Amino acid sequence: VFEPQPGDHGLHLSALLDSDSVAGAYDFTIEPGDMTVMHIRSVLFPRRPISTVGIAPLTSMYFFSPERRAGVDDFRDAVHDSDGLQIASGGGEWLWRPLVNPRGVFVTSFAMPALRGFGLMQRDRAFAHYQDLEARYERRPSAWVAPKGSWGPGRVELVQIPSPDETNDNIVAYWVPDTPPAPNQPWNLEYSVLWQKD
Repeated sequence: VFEPQPGDHGLHLSALLDSDSVAGAYDFTIEPGDMTVMHIRSVLFPRRPISTVGIAPLTSMYFFSPERRAGVDDFRDAVHDSDGLQIASGGGEWLWRPLVNPRGVFVTSFAMPALRGFGLMQRDRAFAHYQDLEARYERRPSAWVAPKGSWGPGRVELVQIPSPDETNDNIVAYWVPDTPPAPNQPWNLEYSVLWQKD
């Protein structure tokens, strides 16, 4: 166990991936602050053909909001860690998709020739909308994925899963490249994840 020392500005971690489908190595540099930044470098070696790869997955929770609370008996107006998916395309477009707690699994894809970034965002920062002194949902951080270099064409995929309460992370978003990595060839990826309030 390593203890932070005075003057330290970050934490460096390394990890190995060893599965039936993929082997790889990850390098994480975490810099805390008002905005905590994780710099991630990875090299992946697919061991067999893979039809769909999800890169830089983010998870979150969305239970209900004032506009989407049918059948929920709760004193609070809203319960969610994130209220939408935001995407910046390589062409300069900004997309916003509000989250839902669906009745069945709901998958949405946003195809584009290039990606500047995507994130699960908590835009609503008013305590009065949550009224929860314990969970403090208005303080939950947003997470933004910023690719380094070109990831090529692909899509951001948003998966929303039904949840009967607030204890489950029922939202996931990730990048899916149009061309999956080739077996037995190294695949280098580099990106940052920015954890922030506003």
